Amino acid sequence: MSKKPNKTVWVRGGKRTSNPEDKYYFGHDDRVGRTSDGTFGNRRRVSFKPQGRSSRDISRSLTLTLDNDIPMAGTSNNNNRQVIVWRRSRGLSRGRNSPLPHRALRSGILSMSQSLPAGETSWYKITIPFGAKYTKDYILSSLNSIASEAFVPIMYKTSGNEASFYVDSQKAANVLLHCDRKITTTNGFKLRVKIKLGLPQCEISDALKERLKQAMIKRYVPETNALDLSKFHHDPDLIADYFCALSRPIMLMAVLDIVSEYVPTLEALNLDGNKLHMIEKLDVLYKKFPRLKILYIGDNKIKEMGQLDAIKELQLEELRLAGNPVSNRYMSRQSDYISGVRKIFPKLLRLDGMELPRPILFDVANDTTKMPPTQRLFVTDTKAQDIASQFLQQYFIIFDSENRHLLLDAYDEHARFSLTVINNPQNTDKLSAYLSENRNLFRIINNNKRQKLLKQGKLPVLSFIIGLPRIKHHLNTFTMDVSIVSEGMMLITVTGLFDELNNKGDQLRYFNRTFIIIPKGSGYCICNEQLHISLPTEEQRKKLITDNFSVQMSNIPSGSKTLSEIQSPQLTEDVKQKMALTLSQETNMNSEWSLKCLQEVHWNYENAILAFQELFKHGRIPSEAFVK
Repeated sequence: MSKKPNKTVWVRGGKRTSNPEDKYYFGHDDRVGRTSDGTFGNRRRVSFKPQGRSSRDISRSLTLTLDNDIPMAGTSNNNNRQVIVWRRSRGLSRGRNSPLPHRALRSGILSMSQSLPAGETSWYKITIPFGAKYTKDYILSSLNSIASEAFVPIMYKTSGNEASFYVDSQKAANVLLHCDRKITTTNGFKLRVKIKLGLPQCEISDALKERLKQAMIKRYVPETNALDLSKFHHDPDLIADYFCALSRPIMLMAVLDIVSEYVPTLEALNLDGNKLHMIEKLDVLYKKFPRLKILYIGDNKIKEMGQLDAIKELQLEELRLAGNPVSNRYMSRQSDYISGVRKIFPKLLRLDGMELPRPILFDVANDTTKMPPTQRLFVTDTKAQDIASQFLQQYFIIFDSENRHLLLDAYDEHARFSLTVINNPQNTDKLSAYLSENRNLFRIINNNKRQKLLKQGKLPVLSFIIGLPRIKHHLNTFTMDVSIVSEGMMLITVTGLFDELNNKGDQLRYFNRTFIIIPKGSGYCICNEQLHISLPTEEQRKKLITDNFSVQMSNIPSGSKTLSEIQSPQLTEDVKQKMALTLSQETNMNSEWSLKCLQEVHWNYENAILAFQELFKHGRIPSEAFVK
């Protein structure tokens, strides 16, 4: 028996005392054990009356004693055909030649020759009827003794007469399904095994956080500053009591929070085999672990290369992606696979264990290079700019009003209009008001439905626009491009943010509208329009909050002068930092927003206090200003 490792304690800052012998990045104590004791008798099987079907066709779990055939009274027919008859107390009876399926099949029970259905993450609940009569070791060792492959039981519990646990794969569940009635217990009964799709529940508590911490201590390798969280839901210190699947965002965030608290300088992280199918939550890795350069996310459920954009801020040197559906797509196109990954991580030196050629200098963006500032307006024709600006200003003022009927003259008699929405499962609730009219041509294949979703004619278009939710556009977020200008038409693209006024939850939305306008009479009207709606990015949200804060600050009077009239005093950087620190202590705002407040009032401390009090009184200071 190997020597038990010394007790390990984490302290803040990432230090720990240990005696590890493994020098690899993710070398840790693999302590998954399995009991092999437990004896059982070898009594003869209690048999029922012979059945007419072979056990090869129907599982023993489905073998039921059928009613004796009942001949019809008053008939002289002596052949062996059976007739279905109704009984008052037992319902419909079934003879050998009945066309009705067996009652067990009708109830949804699966035979051993069938395969279990696979879910998104393939978690299965294994139930042992009357399993509470036996010990956990006896049940598990008995199943292991005849199972063709090993399995890991998660959250083994007893409730009433039943015992139950969970397994994490369709393969393991099928193996256990074939154990049904193949084990004779010590008292001569056949052990039943029932299986169904099921996801165990687990609440984040202080007790769980402490257990998570202790489990991760054993998985941390200080020599390489690496943490191995592969197949974390199989950790032997947790599986008896907790369901710690990192595919659940709440569990993933709890684990990463603990790690960042104690090891913020982490350099290597292994998340292999955790059934991760949506990795958007991993965008916090860059903020929590800025020195992370080695990441393993293989053997998960990542399907698209674009999902890696969530972690593109990481300066990775090594990545493991093998075992995901996205990597399997490139089996015959290895060069395309490497090229696709390197577009996201240009400094990558190792992929799936393969050494990559060192990146060419000019292929990798220089960290000191800054992108030129974006332009909110792109128009090559000054006259076209004036026409487009006036037209859109009138259009959006009416659109945001309570009377959209006035937009009737803004559309041509034969105008066409269509709406598209990003159909993401996470956005379904927030964008539910638009999904029924979503004309996404990648998803809507039926031509009849495509035609129905295309609004044609002035009145149908206006009727649809009137039916859209009441909104208020943020005009300071607008961008406008006039890309095509001719005597007969103009193509205008407008983007920006708006609020849904009747929505009690998250109100902010992003839009992209493309107009084709044509001359009509003394003005212009819309002959074709496409509206696209989605949720804004975090950067767009933050920029809107910052811009609104600046506008509100500039509108607050201070004494006899407006803020714009106050001249900025000549202060040293040291003095400015001290002013910001003092303001932060007095207002409880963080240093970033304290500096922003002082800059807006041109470093007049008294005005900063007055501005803060006024905005705080009306609830206009965002919650982000108080996050430290």
